[in-house]
Amino acid sequence: MTIAAMVTNVSLLNATVLTSTRMPSTMAEDGYLPVAFSAQHPRYGTPWIAIVVSSIIYALLAQKTMVQLLTVYVWLRIGVTVLTVLASWRLRETQPNLTRPFRIPWGRAGLLYVIIAPLAMSVVALVASDPFARKWGPVPVLLGPAMYFVLRKLRAEKINEGPQTT
Repeated sequence: MTIAAMVTNVSLLNATVLTSTRMPSTMAEDGYLPVAFSAQHPRYGTPWIAIVVSSIIYALLAQKTMVQLLTVYVWLRIGVTVLTVLASWRLRETQPNLTRPFRIPWGRAGLLYVIIAPLAMSVVALVASDPFARKWGPVPVLLGPAMYFVLRKLRAEKINEGPQTT
């Protein structure tokens, strides 16, 4: 039973490493990460550099406890939740006539509740997290918006340069 559990866990880790490396590979193809991350292995066609870098990150994270990893994951998951609820507000402001598959009841009050309730719960969850998560959780959360603005500026400069004609 122990050997079967070990094989299962190794298989799960292998599947996670191989599937999660598609994200940096695709982000590199879209210009959000260095192009090297999208390099395909000549024989297997896999994004080998993304796999190696992801493996190094996983090895570094393996030194942390499960509680520490889960609380940092909570920070990242809360970031996604916050972006989702803020997107609903932004979408209502920018495209009020868009056909929607569902409706938030109670007009503006309902929209405020849908936004404020998850934000308040997120603050409670983040404040109650362990010291490791309070220290390291904000790092990736804050890096995301910072990188967005840096990449947006770089893309704008690239577009303004345009093709060079002689």
